[in-house]
Amino acid sequence: MPIRSHFGTSNGMPDRKPLYLFAGARIDAGADHLLLRQDGAAPQRFPVARITRIICNHQASWSGHALSLCLSEGIAITWIDGHGHAIGSAQSNHHPPCSMATLIETYLELQDWPQRFASWLSHRRLDLLLDCARRASANQHPMEKEVFQELKRQFVYNGTHPLAFEPEGEGFCHALTVDHLNRAQLQATYWGFDAIPFELARHLAALLWAELNLECGTLPASADHRTLVARLFETWAHTREAHLQHHLRELKCHLAREVDTWQ
Repeated sequence: MPIRSHFGTSNGMPDRKPLYLFAGARIDAGADHLLLRQDGAAPQRFPVARITRIICNHQASWSGHALSLCLSEGIAITWIDGHGHAIGSAQSNHHPPCSMATLIETYLELQDWPQRFASWLSHRRLDLLLDCARRASANQHPMEKEVFQELKRQFVYNGTHPLAFEPEGEGFCHALTVDHLNRAQLQATYWGFDAIPFELARHLAALLWAELNLECGTLPASADHRTLVARLFETWAHTREAHLQHHLRELKCHLAREVDTWQ
């Protein structure tokens, strides 16, 4: 079933909202809207001007017209599998190059960029863990020293963390990240020296996914569990999406320093 977030409005104009497609549907398009058809239900219209990103599974059947409309309007689409993992995303490639995209491409010319980026990523994971610990203390639920040290060993040094949120959240984090990059005129993946992929969306989404698991509680039971999970994620993401922008700013500083040193 389609799910839309319930965010407020700003400047008197309705906010764009994510569109979740969980059940089988045939998706076509008109001049300025998507048209969803499901057996036994009336067709539903979704103006593309109101959609920020789309999350769907393999049961959604897309027409070429619908896909083309989304891409021409700059709407990123992410497909997730039955385990909640992001299979892949579709983004428009009509964005003009932005300054950060040029910086990324220059950085990726460095032969040792994977090592440099891995070091930056470890620092971001440490900062993220420290921020989570500070918020826990502010909410009167401080992390025990032993718990913090174990999380530091697992997460900062090895990139692993406990899984507390429902698996679908991982795909939702990826979709949110691709949407954010898309609006920043950045691609999900770039190619570096010796054709090594720089999977920007995957790495940023992993930071968001870790933060979600470190902060979430136990999900209550629900007759429509997927709907509940999506709504809980959107409520959490509404206050945490700014962290993606912070990660990007920190990454831009890192890229600029490394490129300047190299040149």
